[in-house]
Amino acid sequence: MNIIQRSVFPKINLCTEQDLYFRVNEFASLDLKNSIIHFEKNGRVFTDTYFNSFTVGKWKNNTVIEDLNLKIKFKGKIKIIFKLSCLYSSTKILNEFYFENKEIKEVLIPLYFFNELKNGMLFFEIRGLETSEVYGFEYFTNTQIKNNINLGIIITHFNRQQYVLPAMERLKKELIEVPEFKGKVSLNIVDNSQNLPEVKGINIIKNANLGGAGGFTRGLIYLQDQKKYTHCLFMDDDASCEVEGIKRTINLLEFAKKDNLSIAGAMLNEAKSYIQYENGAKFPGYWQPINNNFDLRDYRCLLKNEEEVAIPAYGGWWFFAFPISEVRHYAFPYFVRGDDIGFGLSHKFNIITLNGISSWQGDFEIKNGVVPAYLDTRNHIMQRFHNLAPCSLKSIIRTTLSFLARNLLTYNYETALATVYAIEDVCKGPDFWRENVNMIKRRPEIAALAKEEKVVDIPLAEIDRAIAFEENENGEEVELHENKLKTFFRWITLNGHLIPTIFFKSGIIQQKKGFGGRLRKVFRYKEVLYLHKLSNKGFVLKHSKAKFFKVLFRYFGAILKLSLKYRKLHKEYLATYDEFTSREFWEKQFYEKGKSYE
Repeated sequence: MNIIQRSVFPKINLCTEQDLYFRVNEFASLDLKNSIIHFEKNGRVFTDTYFNSFTVGKWKNNTVIEDLNLKIKFKGKIKIIFKLSCLYSSTKILNEFYFENKEIKEVLIPLYFFNELKNGMLFFEIRGLETSEVYGFEYFTNTQIKNNINLGIIITHFNRQQYVLPAMERLKKELIEVPEFKGKVSLNIVDNSQNLPEVKGINIIKNANLGGAGGFTRGLIYLQDQKKYTHCLFMDDDASCEVEGIKRTINLLEFAKKDNLSIAGAMLNEAKSYIQYENGAKFPGYWQPINNNFDLRDYRCLLKNEEEVAIPAYGGWWFFAFPISEVRHYAFPYFVRGDDIGFGLSHKFNIITLNGISSWQGDFEIKNGVVPAYLDTRNHIMQRFHNLAPCSLKSIIRTTLSFLARNLLTYNYETALATVYAIEDVCKGPDFWRENVNMIKRRPEIAALAKEEKVVDIPLAEIDRAIAFEENENGEEVELHENKLKTFFRWITLNGHLIPTIFFKSGIIQQKKGFGGRLRKVFRYKEVLYLHKLSNKGFVLKHSKAKFFKVLFRYFGAILKLSLKYRKLHKEYLATYDEFTSREFWEKQFYEKGKSYE
């Protein structure tokens, strides 16, 4: 008997969004502290949820399991009804069972109907026929394990002890020390800040601060050198995920049909824990999240997630498991941002996602600014120069112009200037990357651009003074509609930068802090308050024709330089790609004597 999926209960210290785990009626309730479902008579609980449903298609298409069974632990008198939901069809009842026992008992239920299923979401409803309790359940198979898995978890850390230390203890308790997974998984922390204490049962690897690219590469090389690991799992240092997601990853790989099967964890929103930011991503020359902004409390979104039509091009390094044997290149030295994209695009991983395998991440809107804009622009250009995305001068200009325009036209002049800096640095050729692996000099220079665009606490009086943006019931900003003539006028005036300020509106408009503002809403306002409502942090920016044209002309200069050097740069970057993604290159960074790091 091999367990492949376990029940997951909400946890007070991680996520308490109940509908991600179970749907209950008024006669049933969850004991979060003890992970027990309590039933009164007529109580009903459903498992058609993100963490507790079973994805039939992906298990059948990607693994060799031949049978499926359920083990459930309960007390009382219950009825279990198995159901199947599929896109574009009604829910079907597959079978039902009655159980009664006055003491705590485990029962095994063979799910013979599994052989006839092809895809869809398998789940069950539990009805309390009298006062009852359910203590957990597990799906298991009698199929013999095909692959012996030894998974090395690699977490890169830099000065976030308040997150990584609790995460280490949680992973030790819930995974590393669990007998079922002994010899199947280990935890390795690459400590870029070199200040973590030794922790029994966890391997700490001291490392220079070479960002995520250098940290994860150091960890991967360590696993390769041990010659016992089959797979690697890159994770963030707060390990903000259900540990069951890691267990399911191991179980999937144990039964994988193909050696190159890889698992990309979805990114969920830390603030709105039920919102999915992406379920894997594509990169047709630009970042394209799959199933962006899905509400995972809606079972229809779960069914859409299960479709195997949108295959991810790469897995984000907040949660990405892959076979070590398939590695042909290490990360390009981006420091951060773009390393996971390039790594995924340069390999032939068979990447899948699965409901229940995910990680909660902080709000990118509050984090965005001059440094992320610089890093994002850089990597989008370089993916093209490395032929990992369709490359042409026209595509580079189009992409960089889109990065620039959204910020430049909405008064985020410093962030727009960071985009220009990125183009200028790429134009310096391979030597720039050799000299800036640790970004010790360039990072402060880019960060210093932010003078007005520094996130600070916004007084309530300032918030009240601003004209608030209209929101819908989900807290999303409502788009402003305008006719084609007004849109044309906005664009030919560069969103007001060619209009004398005497014709501007009085007052200050409020915009959501994030990736620039809404052009049509900023239009003809002298000031904009960019506000992150959850934290009441942000900044106030002012319309400036001088700053606008200064950045715009510098952008044209950078693009002219890029255009003149395009063929040479493309040739040089292609010729040096193997060098920058080689073991020799990275070992030189890890072990070179006398090099100064911060």
